[in-house]
Amino acid sequence: MAWVVKSWEASPKPNEKGEYVRIVGRQEGLVSWFLSLVGIDPTIQMVVTDKNFRLEARTFWGYAKRSIPISRISEVRDGFERPWLTPLIFWGLGVLTFLFSFSVLADEGGFIGMLGMWFLAAIFFGVGFFIYHFWRFLVVGVVGFGGSLAITAFKPSLIEGQSIDASAAERVGVIIQALVDMKSK
Repeated sequence: MAWVVKSWEASPKPNEKGEYVRIVGRQEGLVSWFLSLVGIDPTIQMVVTDKNFRLEARTFWGYAKRSIPISRISEVRDGFERPWLTPLIFWGLGVLTFLFSFSVLADEGGFIGMLGMWFLAAIFFGVGFFIYHFWRFLVVGVVGFGGSLAITAFKPSLIEGQSIDASAAERVGVIIQALVDMKSK
């Protein structure tokens, strides 16, 4: 599950609370956004200090917290992924609609019917492009010694105006890795 970013703070220097990274996300969707306005807010929070990596998830069904000491982190993960299946489906529908438009012309649907089908094909291609371009998500997390995972995915938020890109996830990874390296010396 990818969480929509409510706030994203990552700096090589700690803030006044000693946090190098603080990322807060919410469940995606308009209903979740509205519920967050009234204080019913399933969220995830990733906080990194020079001592701990903490990942807390609060949902309607419960609460889970994972805390891994920086000195016990064996691997830092960060990355950027785009969806591939959903855009592919829309692009396939666009191709099929475009090809079907020629049978509409042959079956007395006329030139206007064919243009209508081309317009529909263009919509399918556009939706596929929109999904591919804007539904990206960032994966950030760590693996502790012994294989304990604390990894989650974040998506940009159009409603909150939080735009994140691959360099943001990479920056978080670099910060965490620098803290791990500093503790291992």
